[in-house]
Amino acid sequence: MIIQITMTRNELFLIKEMMPLWQKYADAFVFMDDRSTDGTFEYLTENKERFNILNIIPSNSTDTELSIESTTRQRLYDEAYKHSGKIICLDTDEYLDGTINKTQLNELLENNKDTLIHLQWIQYTGTNQIRTDGPWKYNFKDRLASYTSRGVFKLSQMHSEHLPVPAKQGVINAPILFISHLQWLDKPTVAVKQYYWKILDYITRNKYKADTIPVTAYDDSVNNFNWTYENFSIPLKVIPNIYSMHNILTSYKYKFIKESIEKYSIPNLNN
Repeated sequence: MIIQITMTRNELFLIKEMMPLWQKYADAFVFMDDRSTDGTFEYLTENKERFNILNIIPSNSTDTELSIESTTRQRLYDEAYKHSGKIICLDTDEYLDGTINKTQLNELLENNKDTLIHLQWIQYTGTNQIRTDGPWKYNFKDRLASYTSRGVFKLSQMHSEHLPVPAKQGVINAPILFISHLQWLDKPTVAVKQYYWKILDYITRNKYKADTIPVTAYDDSVNNFNWTYENFSIPLKVIPNIYSMHNILTSYKYKFIKESIEKYSIPNLNN
């Protein structure tokens, strides 16, 4: 059995579209819900049998203490490992796609035990278009692995690995299997998301004295929206304007930015 693990917060509009896509490769699911207020927990609970959702666990994170991402991911991983060592880890704005089917993927994991597999991170900007400037042309991420014993995450406050690193690692190239990433489909959503991380890092540095990545890293990733594009042979499986289904001005990220700037007197972080 292949189990997908996913952390989510207030992304119900995405989950409803992604569940059928995730089922292409996953047999069952374990979710971690990070204090959603948009009906995510209720929807997942109501559809546990329909999608074979094994558990929906709370993140236990708060706004009054430093969150350690690797610890949170360890809880999610451990819950899945109770059921199977074949694990997919995806963010809510990602799904796997490719030319192989679930049976072939299961056989691949069965024949490559204790192996972490890196997949190409395809950055869709439209139905048949992807972003290819800077680091986005060839970018691989850890989203798939097979374990015969419990894996343990390396300690990371933010930007943790998605899966523990076992004895071996490997790569599968597109179009055989790859990660479809939706982040760059909507530029206002990108702007809010990246500025949200700037604000969160600012608070983390000043309140907890924790190390964070430079503010410029978020600017570099957006690159002033001066992107280059290429056509891609496998079309996007969701509507390209999927983010229009969500009012970004009511999102928790946008509210967090507005409230935090006032609460902590945060200066302009180069927007």
